[in-house]
Amino acid sequence: MNSYAPPKMRQIVTEAVFRRRRIFLFTIYIVVGAVLLLTLLMHRKYQAEAKLMVQNLRAQAPLTTSPAEHLVQANDVSTTEINNEVDLLTSTGVARRALGLDPQGTSTRDEEKSISTLERHLKVDPVHQSSVIDISLIDNSPEEARDQLQKIIDAYFADRGDAARSSGAAEFFDQQVKEKARQLDEDQQELTQFEVDHQISDLEDQIKLQTQRVGGLQDQLSQADAMLARQQSSRAAQQRELDKTPQRSRTTVRTITNQYSQERLNTELVDLENRRTELLKRYPATDRQVLEIDEKIETTKDAVQAAAKNPAGETATDVNPVYQQLSSAMATSTAEVSGTVAARAQLGEQVKNAKARLDELEQATTEYNGLKRKLAQAQDDYKVYAQKRDEARISDALDKAKMFDVALVQAPIASPDPVRPKPVLYLAAGLAFAILLGTLLAVYADTSTEQVYSPARLDELTGMRTIATFADEDDHDGAKDGNGVEYRRVLVAIRGGLGADQDGSGASAHFAPVASVDGSEGASGWAAAIAPAQRRTANATASGHDEAVALGKGKPAGYAVAFLSALSGEGTSYVVRNLATEASRQASSRVAIMDMGKLLKHFEAEEDVSFGLKYDSSKLCWVLATNGELGSRPRQRGATQGQFSARLRPLMIEARREFDFIFLDCPSLQASTLASELALCIDGYVGVVAAGQSRKQNLEQLQAMFGSTRVPLLGYVLNRRRYAVPGWLHKLLF
Repeated sequence: MNSYAPPKMRQIVTEAVFRRRRIFLFTIYIVVGAVLLLTLLMHRKYQAEAKLMVQNLRAQAPLTTSPAEHLVQANDVSTTEINNEVDLLTSTGVARRALGLDPQGTSTRDEEKSISTLERHLKVDPVHQSSVIDISLIDNSPEEARDQLQKIIDAYFADRGDAARSSGAAEFFDQQVKEKARQLDEDQQELTQFEVDHQISDLEDQIKLQTQRVGGLQDQLSQADAMLARQQSSRAAQQRELDKTPQRSRTTVRTITNQYSQERLNTELVDLENRRTELLKRYPATDRQVLEIDEKIETTKDAVQAAAKNPAGETATDVNPVYQQLSSAMATSTAEVSGTVAARAQLGEQVKNAKARLDELEQATTEYNGLKRKLAQAQDDYKVYAQKRDEARISDALDKAKMFDVALVQAPIASPDPVRPKPVLYLAAGLAFAILLGTLLAVYADTSTEQVYSPARLDELTGMRTIATFADEDDHDGAKDGNGVEYRRVLVAIRGGLGADQDGSGASAHFAPVASVDGSEGASGWAAAIAPAQRRTANATASGHDEAVALGKGKPAGYAVAFLSALSGEGTSYVVRNLATEASRQASSRVAIMDMGKLLKHFEAEEDVSFGLKYDSSKLCWVLATNGELGSRPRQRGATQGQFSARLRPLMIEARREFDFIFLDCPSLQASTLASELALCIDGYVGVVAAGQSRKQNLEQLQAMFGSTRVPLLGYVLNRRRYAVPGWLHKLLF
């Protein structure tokens, strides 16, 4: 069942604190008391403060060839410079000088202790995004703190003066200026001689002009190539036309027809056709003579046609004028090609000479530029060293005047109020620590104990989900209503575990009194009796519910559930009574409660398990009659307690046919082992655990008993749970 969600951490911590509030409060009292005592016993300490400002009035330009306008300007203080001043203030040399010791000497153990104490009490902090440095010192009195801080500041300025630039810097830079001047003259002479040797006035302009000249000559050469190609193409075309043009042309053409030949051939053709006509009169068309005549006729016709197509003619010729023009043009083109070839050759020679000069200039560029760079570097070096010489002379003058980049803007001032101890801060921190420690101890004490306080702890120890949790009705208002919901959870778990009808309709709809063994009627008008045949079923292994259904010929039967706890006083009877009342009210079920402790006493006194039930209107269920109402019968000697469950089984089978649920209120394992002997009579167990009473070993005993039987364990219920957290806080947090 998913009756409970896993507890949240804040719920575990809060409940542990309220449940173990004695440990929590005791821890707070001890820690806060100790902090208060230490605060009262601490020596008072006073603090003196001073301020330094890093002004950077003597900003030193880096040794570089950059132009002067790119150098670091005055009043531009970097973080590195401020950190350098802070490191110097906190250095051991300043501390030794402030204590009157030799900064370069060897310290004894007492001196090292004094230096360490001074460094520990001194605090130097640069102010964020400013050039101000705060200095503070803690000592036993305001006067001692102020005087000692003044000594530290004096020692700092003394070390600052020793760390200033050496006075020999000006002479060094002056010597470098002279050397750079000599180097500058040599580089200038070398550059001038190179220009004379290579005929260079301005190398860049000369290279530019020579490049333009090479480009112009190459353009002219390209135009000459184009003209030559055009002239050669024209000459080739003229040569082709000249080859195709004849030297002479026809001036007169006269045509004469072949009239005589045509007339003669026509006459001969007529004669041949006449002869063929005569031969056909005498011979057939296939005769040889006729065929020869036909062949001659065809030949004559072809000759007539040829004479008609090729008449005779006369032709007169003269010198061709086109041929004469082409010959003249051809001669002109040949002359032009020859001239263009000569011009192109001259242009090619000029381009070659121009390129040679350009290559010469370009080869000289590297050396020329190197000489110019060398000269420029010499000029920059000369300017830098001259500037550094002047700065070194100024720095020497400032060092002699003890003017540094750091100024004291606030002299040491001591406060008359002590800075230590701080009662409010110490108490607040102690209280926070006490609350944290008390919470940890409370959680540890609550989680390490073997007692069960919550369903989550019960789930952890039993390995199964808790089916219900009943609050102690004396703990807070509204617990009774909440318990009603939990009783319904138990009923749902029982029905689900045993397979009972969820609507409770499996009970019989009628009730008939049954006579007891001695023939008398029970106190309630109903008494269970058992026949000898039914008693023989006591040792059967089938469940009592199945046997009740079988005896009733399929009629629905109820279920018997035993409720058991490990210790006495865990509220098993309370749970059974309220569960029976809730089952009768909610599901309209017929429910019977059997006090097995009372029935066992009756069996031990009378050696008989016959019992009577009566209806209790206050509980809305049937309960076992009291000892006076159970009736009596003659003692049957020889019966033992071990036969109790065997004799009870048939009676329970009969009772299942009349009730939907039979709840058995069993004695605890601490008082009796009766619960384990009831396995033959019941359908399931429900374990009852009282919050804050049962321990881990009790639950292990209870689990061992449940594991030794074949009857299913329906689950555990947590009874009498007290909520340590107040209701209003519980609603607010959870």
